[in-house]
Amino acid sequence: MPIIPDFALAVFKVYLTPLLVWLSDQTYLLLLQHARDHLLFKLNDHLNFTPLETACAPYHHTTGPGAPPTHPVPRLVRALLVKYLYNWSLRDLEWHIRFNLVVKWFVGYPIFAEGPDHSTLERFEVWVCFKQHRTIFDETLRQIDADFPDERQHAQVGDTYALRANAAKESLVTLLRHTCKRLLATLRKTDATREAAVRADLDSVALFGAKDERREFHLTPAERAARLQTTVRAALDCARRVRAQLETPTPLPSEQRTPILEWLSYLDKIIADEVVLVPTDNPAAPHVTERPADAKGAYRLGSATDPEATYRVHDDDGDKTDFGYNVQVAVTENFVREIQVETGAQPDAVALPEVLRAEAEHHDLVPAKFIYDTAAGSGKTRALVAAATNGQTQLVAPLPPTHTPTGKFTPDRFQLSEDGTTLMCPNEQTTTIAYRSGSGDGRLFRFLGLQCRDCPVWELCRTHKPGSKRMRQVFISDYRREVEAARRYNATEQFQLDLKQRPRVERIIAALVRYNGARNARRRGKFKCDFQAKMNAVAYNLKKWIKLLNIKTAQAASP
Repeated sequence: MPIIPDFALAVFKVYLTPLLVWLSDQTYLLLLQHARDHLLFKLNDHLNFTPLETACAPYHHTTGPGAPPTHPVPRLVRALLVKYLYNWSLRDLEWHIRFNLVVKWFVGYPIFAEGPDHSTLERFEVWVCFKQHRTIFDETLRQIDADFPDERQHAQVGDTYALRANAAKESLVTLLRHTCKRLLATLRKTDATREAAVRADLDSVALFGAKDERREFHLTPAERAARLQTTVRAALDCARRVRAQLETPTPLPSEQRTPILEWLSYLDKIIADEVVLVPTDNPAAPHVTERPADAKGAYRLGSATDPEATYRVHDDDGDKTDFGYNVQVAVTENFVREIQVETGAQPDAVALPEVLRAEAEHHDLVPAKFIYDTAAGSGKTRALVAAATNGQTQLVAPLPPTHTPTGKFTPDRFQLSEDGTTLMCPNEQTTTIAYRSGSGDGRLFRFLGLQCRDCPVWELCRTHKPGSKRMRQVFISDYRREVEAARRYNATEQFQLDLKQRPRVERIIAALVRYNGARNARRRGKFKCDFQAKMNAVAYNLKKWIKLLNIKTAQAASP
């Protein structure tokens, strides 16, 4: 084998690197002549990356001695955008940066550079999630607004969609056991000695089952009930012993107690939501029965793998459910203006005030109209939206039915005085007797039997027999004025025109879940899922932005 002289190697090393850089630049130049209509090429021309790079610059500590980072922030920012634009996994992204020339050029690597591996990309994504949670969403939307300022003036439409959790649903016994395992693991991570003390006195077979126990689906209903009772009792004993260890022999500091108390709260919630405990002669061994399906907690946990995920019910019958998160979106005709993730069981309209506050805080925007479906039509939601926007946003939504049809006068037939202290019935009888309702936001006004005697509209007002001395109660909501205002507006032609804008949110949600990775969570926990949802919205907004810019350019070029 011929030996290359040392001076030849030195010359080769001196000239090889610039030669490869030149070759890379020339290859990219030729390649991009045929890729000018590519999404990444157009984004490179239109999106100003400087604010994003500046916000993420603290990821690397570049001050002081040492070599510069192998994968600088500008490249990592572009890589993260590419990941969500194409809904790739981190391993897919790693592969495309190495072998897809257009992606490699966009991210900023020469052709002969290797690029980052998936673990490097993962560390950066997690950092951005926690340190710059909504920066990319907010900054890209600001740049879009600069090109399309009219979008800020349009009415907004809201709705929700399900984000399925990155966790499998667990049966009740499995959920209890898994939660206890994570509780003990958290205690062991904090203080292994205390965890060992708990396990020493714990009946592990009762809690976690024997190695040869039969699978649940092979058990009879009676055997399942018996296993549930054994598991719940053991879980209660485990929780009791862990709480005791938090205090003895020396109480744990609060920062160490917090994660343990969090898992204890999850265990307490599961037991409270799922079973009924009936005391027996032995306080440590209550009788356990599983609650009926319609009596279980609304915010039920479904898996200890992701305890923040709950069941999202799609219909009134409860037949269609998703385990995961409920994602609230606010859109105009073309863009997602705000997006937030809540646990799956949260009702659709609950997040609306926070969504509108976020728009005001991060974009200095309060929409004049916010259009929603019947889920947001209650008076309480209207009042909360008005409070969140200082009365600047009109919530447009159909009114939900508030009373079961009985053929009798409903509360809206009764007139409330301006000061809210006197109620007058259709027969012009008045009352000031009122008490706070124990089951709703409002008051119960009472008309005495003497006032209703010989009333000409008795049959239209009361279910009692004529002449009854029983009182007539009328529920008056605290949000009566908001409902009355909505009823007047909903009777106008403009209301019907507003509702015709509702389909735009369905189209955008369809695009988010079908083409932008917004249906299935890639990580666990509400905070991380919220970051994913915002990045899914970034991907949608950027694609729509480029499409509208293309249309704008074509229109300007046409004669």
